[in-house]
Amino acid sequence: MTFHAPEISKRQNNRATYAAFTTHIERLCRTDPGARAALRAGLRRDLDHPRTRPMHRLLTPRLPDGCDDTTAQAHYTVASLIAAQPRHAFAPDQKDDEDTADEHATAENQAPNEEGGPAKEAAPPGPTPYGTSFGAALGNAVTAKGKPMRMSAAESRINLLTRQSLRGIHLHLPAAVNQVRTTGIVIDWGQLLADLVDWQYQPGRVSRRWLQDFYRITAGADQD
Repeated sequence: MTFHAPEISKRQNNRATYAAFTTHIERLCRTDPGARAALRAGLRRDLDHPRTRPMHRLLTPRLPDGCDDTTAQAHYTVASLIAAQPRHAFAPDQKDDEDTADEHATAENQAPNEEGGPAKEAAPPGPTPYGTSFGAALGNAVTAKGKPMRMSAAESRINLLTRQSLRGIHLHLPAAVNQVRTTGIVIDWGQLLADLVDWQYQPGRVSRRWLQDFYRITAGADQD
């Protein structure tokens, strides 16, 4: 499918908004243990569950204006997934401060325009409306050095996830995220948030992308 410029621009703008949200959540979890505990308590719970009540104060100011419950649930789920990471994931030396992170983002945006600068290997030609999908994260977990995820386990997991309803994907993601995290693979939280928001409208498209990304990366992996 060919994406027209307005759609690409819209997706890129949404990705920037989602990335800003997840960056804020990571920073909040790193600096405020109480907030991290409150966000972690919302794992696998819907918006009206009593355990999610403390999350409203933390997340409501960061939600898109006028968003529906499904979009809000996507934000709550990703915030909980981020908060549920091991404590060492939020160590100060694991994350740049806000100013340094902004400098890195600016440098990355300018890099393709620098004459003679090295091209990013994974970057396709022209603008892309997508980031790194969770299917790609699972694929990278299979090919990771050290303690990779078994191909059979990862394939079972990706097939399970891509068959889920909207409610099901929120319930099954925590276990899958834990499996990926144990291999040291970094998850693109902003893209995961974008995909959860889109799941209610285009589950087939999101699932297909996850599967294609997974099999593209694991094509040369050993079958166990």
